Amino acid sequence: MSLETVSIMNFRNLASVRIELDPKSNFFLGANGSGKTSLLEAFYFLSSARSFTTNNRHSFIMEGKEECVVRGEIKKDFQLSRVGVSRSRSGVLEIRIDGEKIGRASELALSLPTILLGPDSIGLLIGSPARRRRFMNWGTFHVEPLFKEVWERANRCLKQRNSALQLKVQDRDELASWTDGLIKNSLKIDEYRSHYIRNLAPLFSKVLERISGLKDVELRYFPGWEEKSHLNEVFDRNSEIDSKRGYTSSGFHRAELKIYIRGRPVTEICSRGELKSLVWALKLAQGQVLLREKVPNENKPIFLVDDLGAEFDEQHRRKIQEYLHETGHQTIITAIDHFALSRFTETTSGKLFHVERGKIRN
Repeated sequence: MSLETVSIMNFRNLASVRIELDPKSNFFLGANGSGKTSLLEAFYFLSSARSFTTNNRHSFIMEGKEECVVRGEIKKDFQLSRVGVSRSRSGVLEIRIDGEKIGRASELALSLPTILLGPDSIGLLIGSPARRRRFMNWGTFHVEPLFKEVWERANRCLKQRNSALQLKVQDRDELASWTDGLIKNSLKIDEYRSHYIRNLAPLFSKVLERISGLKDVELRYFPGWEEKSHLNEVFDRNSEIDSKRGYTSSGFHRAELKIYIRGRPVTEICSRGELKSLVWALKLAQGQVLLREKVPNENKPIFLVDDLGAEFDEQHRRKIQEYLHETGHQTIITAIDHFALSRFTETTSGKLFHVERGKIRN
């Protein structure tokens, strides 16, 4: 799978851009503020219908314009599929796949799986547990066909249970019904996540050792409740606490993913550079899980790599670039100058673009 062409209109400083991409390697060079990150943000928007830099739904629309539009052509098994996403200032989001209007961004994510690597990626380890849950959910969603359905049921049960707790609902049968549903679906999500992490862990260790030399690393998944207890027993013990607090204290929504080296949390003993390597290895390994679990040509994710030169020294850059090239993923990499990519572009065929004030040229 590869993204063949992308057309961008009124997205930040990109007024009207059309790019024909190489199926493997694409390099975008430009000074800070030229539009490199905006370009990657547009690619990400095409794959998810949202931004990776802001939660403001309007801020990426070019000033003075009423909407932004990003369209792309995806090649899968020698067939082209067309996707398009637009967002208006009034808040209207429209997603189309092969001309058909789509109601959910999850369908877009299935059509164009995209993994982002950049300066903010370290937040996966030093940020809130919610970021690590999103990381697990994204990977599990792409390898387990039933995950989405179970996830939606679990969230509905959680929302209704929390509402009943906050309103002090006296109907015990109603609360019990939502509790039973939440337990059932939390256990299923735990099963899917556990399977995903078991597949991810050995790949993560191999990638990490290759790009950084770090060894003796352990990936630990915590389901969101005491692991040695049955979940229904946990809910029974916490029923009074949940009633007082007005929210559910245990379940799939409290899961956590942590990394240890020789039994100690990496956030306590690793340098910032080592933490970057850990996060990048996690995401690179995530791409490999998709290749092993699914048909490679249909589900090979695209990697968006923002400002590689600012993230690592030359040795680490070379190892990461070699890994990406060997695994065959389509990559879209930005950098300030040729120096950050010199080793890669000398040995790798692909396309080189220059970005200047929102304009793209070969």
